Amino acid sequence: MALLGCGGQVYLKREAPQATVVQPDSIHVGSNSIYVRNPAYWSGDQVTLTCDSGLPIDTSSNGPDAPDGYGTYAGSVWTIGTNRDHIANNADDFYTSTDADQFYMRQQEAGLTTSIDYFIYRDKLDRLSFYTSRAAALNGATNQRITLYKVDFNGLIISPSGSAEYQNAIALCAGDVGEYSFSDTQDEITLDSICDYAPTYTLPAATNTEYDNAEITPRSAINTEGDGTLWTIQADLSEWTLNLSAPEVDTTAVGERFGNSVKSIITGGGTMDFLVERRDTGDNERDSTQLMRLLLLTEKGCKADAQFWMAKDRTAVDTILPGDLYYETQLLVTSIAINTRAGDVIAGSLNFVTVDEVALRMGTN
Repeated sequence: MALLGCGGQVYLKREAPQATVVQPDSIHVGSNSIYVRNPAYWSGDQVTLTCDSGLPIDTSSNGPDAPDGYGTYAGSVWTIGTNRDHIANNADDFYTSTDADQFYMRQQEAGLTTSIDYFIYRDKLDRLSFYTSRAAALNGATNQRITLYKVDFNGLIISPSGSAEYQNAIALCAGDVGEYSFSDTQDEITLDSICDYAPTYTLPAATNTEYDNAEITPRSAINTEGDGTLWTIQADLSEWTLNLSAPEVDTTAVGERFGNSVKSIITGGGTMDFLVERRDTGDNERDSTQLMRLLLLTEKGCKADAQFWMAKDRTAVDTILPGDLYYETQLLVTSIAINTRAGDVIAGSLNFVTVDEVALRMGTN
């Protein structure tokens, strides 16, 4: 009995996106979202928010959990806490008449949350909002979003949720993001300080001192491995083809009667045909938009571990051997074509190339 093509499946495991640093100005209070340039974060992803000085969220209904980020004056762009709620306009007294009243917002009043996990929704304007469940994040309902507050948190790290070791490493980075955002800026993608880049201008003289002259623009890199990803079935595929080749290299010496060759590098590529649809497929599947997004990534996150399954969990029958049969490699999506026909389903086709090792896996364990 030969294998039937309907048993062929593709499993993908995305490359984890790079941790990203965002500044307080990136918060859009009206939509409870944060503008993020990094395109590797997709709706439904689980992320960890980390900030050493506290997060712009309220977990205990007593104000945002960033006590050092509150405003002090009436009309401040930052949230006014209970310590300054006696100031409603410029005509109010700056100090209260009671010496026991707190002048600064403290952890005892506001709380302090430095790390928390959420699921994200990415809107059409590249703004991320946060949800407590993946299903809610995929739907993107505005009334279910976690409320964000305008507080001065210096730098907030958004990273993929991963192993405990990876989260600990991110927590260590949170303390190095920088305390004075007006004099030093971190790259959104790499967490590097602006002071780590050589300036492109000559006057005024710029140095690598943290509080000295440092030009933010046009420094193109500014604001532009734990692994929380899972193996998922690539849903909505109608057909896939994997082509592998190992071209020969002629090593025949001059004067020999018969030729001789050796294999050069093993390369591969192929195609996938799929139906275009956006839907909630559950935790073990992803819809075809995952393939469409992979083409648009050019840096970290553009690769995907891939398994091309031909048989899965077969039972032994007569001469048929039990177990699995599949190829495992990494791939890069290089081109995509979308086909629309009136009265027919919208379908797509893509080409990919394999990178790194290609392995043939088989057996029961």
